[in-house]
Amino acid sequence: MREGRTVFVPDREALVAAYSPDAVGLFDRLGLTTVMCLPLWGSRALLGVLAIGWARRHEVGITERATLTAASGYIAQAVERAQYLDERISVARELQEAMLTDLPLANRVEVSALYQPAADDHMIGGDWYDAYHLPLASPGAEPALMVTVGDIVGHDMHAATVMGQIRSMLRQATLDHPPYSPATVLAALDAACAVLPVEAGGTLVHARLDPAPPAMPWTLTWSNAGHPPPLLRAPDGRVHVLEAHDVLLHQAFKDASRTEHRRELMPGSTLLLYTDGLVERRGHDIEAAITQLAGLLNRHGNDPLPELLRRISERMAQPPPEDDVVLLALRVP
Repeated sequence: MREGRTVFVPDREALVAAYSPDAVGLFDRLGLTTVMCLPLWGSRALLGVLAIGWARRHEVGITERATLTAASGYIAQAVERAQYLDERISVARELQEAMLTDLPLANRVEVSALYQPAADDHMIGGDWYDAYHLPLASPGAEPALMVTVGDIVGHDMHAATVMGQIRSMLRQATLDHPPYSPATVLAALDAACAVLPVEAGGTLVHARLDPAPPAMPWTLTWSNAGHPPPLLRAPDGRVHVLEAHDVLLHQAFKDASRTEHRRELMPGSTLLLYTDGLVERRGHDIEAAITQLAGLLNRHGNDPLPELLRRISERMAQPPPEDDVVLLALRVP
């Protein structure tokens, strides 16, 4: 039963010596009397063995043997392609997750994030979140916090690599443009993408959170490039949909006007940013999904932020999302 040949060996010890006790025991449990073993050779190594069995004693003829040998070659090619694709997906997934930011330790504001891969492992996305402190305005002051949630179009390695470029360019543009206006930064990003050029298409929300003395409202300043609207939960539980937005990020919109908006965040307020994979499903109304999300934020907005994001992810993930999902939540003390 080696190399595509069927051999009838009445001596059980000879069988065990040739094929190992485990293999012979497996064939016995399956009720096989004849087994033909075919190696699955890949381009670089042996990928495995194809075992074809019969419950009765069977002589494999020349034509049958040739057909099964040819089939094993096609199977080996399919296995090798599947392994190659799996390796590419694994590399892309690791690349994407490596680019997700370690959240900063804020003095007072709470920050939590959640990344959920797509239900289909083949759907590698360009979703990301970012959060970092800005330079101090004066010695001893509390730093402002910059936060971003975005989604680059595509579901492949290219989307993941472009996402990494945009994330880095956005950080650099932010630090190069004091006093760190989100709209000014997005306009600079548009210009940079048009000149380089970077094939970037997608959406994002870029925001700055300015601290305030205890018991005083913090200030949220944001600019939205075609992204799903952030949700703001007030201390009394009311949820506001921050709908104002401009066109999405794309080379064709290099001269787009970027606007920014301000909102006071009272102590105890919770801000939720997310990507469209959370609320967009084929055959479902996105507005209804955002309303459902607002309801969850209303009911569970006082939970610890990691628990809040877990609840939202579990409740909104039916059916399982076809796209990656990013959630980022901030709570003013």
